[in-house]
Amino acid sequence: MSKYKSFLTMLGLTSTLLINGMALAADVAKPEAKPGPTEASPPAALPDPVAVVNGVPISKAAYEVYAQQRQNQRGGADTAEGRKALTDELVIQELLVQEADKQKLDKDPQFLQQLEMVKRNLLATAVVRKVLSEKPIIEEAIKKEYETATAAMAKKEYKARHILVDTEDKAKEIVKEIKTGKDFSELAKAKSSDSSGANGGDLGWFSADMMVQPFGEAVSKLEKGKFSETPVQTQFGWHVIILDDVRDATPPALDELRPQISQMLQGRVLNDYLEKLRAGAKVDIK
Repeated sequence: MSKYKSFLTMLGLTSTLLINGMALAADVAKPEAKPGPTEASPPAALPDPVAVVNGVPISKAAYEVYAQQRQNQRGGADTAEGRKALTDELVIQELLVQEADKQKLDKDPQFLQQLEMVKRNLLATAVVRKVLSEKPIIEEAIKKEYETATAAMAKKEYKARHILVDTEDKAKEIVKEIKTGKDFSELAKAKSSDSSGANGGDLGWFSADMMVQPFGEAVSKLEKGKFSETPVQTQFGWHVIILDDVRDATPPALDELRPQISQMLQGRVLNDYLEKLRAGAKVDIK
């Protein structure tokens, strides 16, 4: 999506909110569960209007829209205290709006410019919402993408330690010390410039493609229990590596990757739509 990076950056916040909002809308559309015998009763029904400020009513509909926005931002249960707090916020907002009207701030050029940008963002978001709603991501597509992704994942994981120094000569000297029987972890604590040195150079479990090359490649070629007698150079310096263990890699479960896959597929749908728009437009970049 690099060709449309700047446009997508502009839509970044609104598109993220949109995708989250679609999931929320699906939840809202589900039938509400009836309270069980041990559940607390919900607050009393809202009046309409919920408040009147200097003769101006704040409608129940306006309250519900505002409450939904605030819930998305902070979460929280629907309680009498929560409703009162939201109503107080709307009252304060209305007081400020009335004061802005008195001062004719709606005619201020800066305000009008900001209002136009908000309008453009909302319109762009509305198109994105429509495009994604017309092409929902089906389960079959998610499973297919999961299978493709997991097939490309590394098949092995390695547990290794290393000692990092800034010259090849220092690394070769460490190799000699290991060959004379000195403990690898103690050498790492004493001589490694990497933060892992404090833990004896332990890097934990990783796949070869997670590491900078040729470090990852060198690890994958080592036998369990062996160390690299020829130091390995990377952009960080010279490494002496010992391989402690190897195991088969276990890919994440489908449910774990489902949100990321779904969002990626939505991104593809949007990118295809943007490409079509761009191809049919006359754009003159000044």
